Amino acid sequence: MYNLKKLQILKRKISNQKRAELGFFPSPIYKLDNLSAKYDVNIYLKRDDLSGFSTFGGNKIRKLEFLFGEILEQGAKNIFTYGATQSNHALQTAIACRRYNLNPILYLVDVIGEGISDPKANILLDQILGAEIEIIDFKEDEDEFAAMYRAKEESKKYAQEISETEADYYLIPPGGASPRGTLGFVNAYLEMKVQEFENDLNFKNIFHATGTGGTLAGLTAANRFMNDGLKVHGINVSHKDDSYLEEVAELSTAALKLLNIEFELTSSDVIIDNNFVGEGYEIPSAEANRAVKIFAENEGIFLDPVYTGKAAAGMINYLEQEKLEKGSDLLFWHTGGTNALFAEKTILGDLLKR
Repeated sequence: MYNLKKLQILKRKISNQKRAELGFFPSPIYKLDNLSAKYDVNIYLKRDDLSGFSTFGGNKIRKLEFLFGEILEQGAKNIFTYGATQSNHALQTAIACRRYNLNPILYLVDVIGEGISDPKANILLDQILGAEIEIIDFKEDEDEFAAMYRAKEESKKYAQEISETEADYYLIPPGGASPRGTLGFVNAYLEMKVQEFENDLNFKNIFHATGTGGTLAGLTAANRFMNDGLKVHGINVSHKDDSYLEEVAELSTAALKLLNIEFELTSSDVIIDNNFVGEGYEIPSAEANRAVKIFAENEGIFLDPVYTGKAAAGMINYLEQEKLEKGSDLLFWHTGGTNALFAEKTILGDLLKR
């Protein structure tokens, strides 16, 4: 049972943080009746894909609310961020910029190597928004992390060139995975606990997709600080080594420190499953595509092959292997990203194969 006093401390402290209005919260939670009957557990869905304020919501909106709280106070006009060409975070950052009449500048790594001559899905929407886009191609023997680091270095130089002072620009890390961005999911955890109480639920496990780590860090920070009994499972969508556990723990600790809460998390507090990445980021897997079809055919819910499909593949594997308690309450956190269903075929793979 969670510590009610600590929950109230978190609510009070996070309510004092600077925050822009970007999303429609709380996002809904409801039961997936057909999948619940199929797997003999009570599966609930948290719909952050419906978080707004545009049609294209997702988990990054929560992070951007806290990041833009600082951006607006700082008075920055040029907002830089990073990701792959089909980055959900980059798109949502550009949308947030247009909400507040700011200039979005996106440095996007061409992970799948198809360029943007025939723009689809998120990169098409980025262009409709009028975002300034810089495509980063891989150099020889360079992986996505090295390319992303180079993108950040190049963008900082450009930011200094076009800005009179440092206050004129703001650099948002990939996925919004900074301590301030992570507060979005500390707050989301509190939102979920209210819904759990109001609906007389008792979640034992949460499953969600983890990439840059901010969503997992925020949920884990609140979970561990409150001494809550449920498990927060981050299903990885890209290859990471064991240092990722420590990175997420450090991000959790830093987010709580922003709230003036001294509470140190360690790698042992973080639950990550690396078994459903497949060949790599933005590379489809048979397990993820199967999960996408299971959700669509049983519930009419669309997932995507890059993020939520892989997370759902992990959850379904746990259910089929009977690793979860029968009859228990389980939450799948839909973090958005269904735009990827309209992306390049390289990302979709054999999704339509029977």
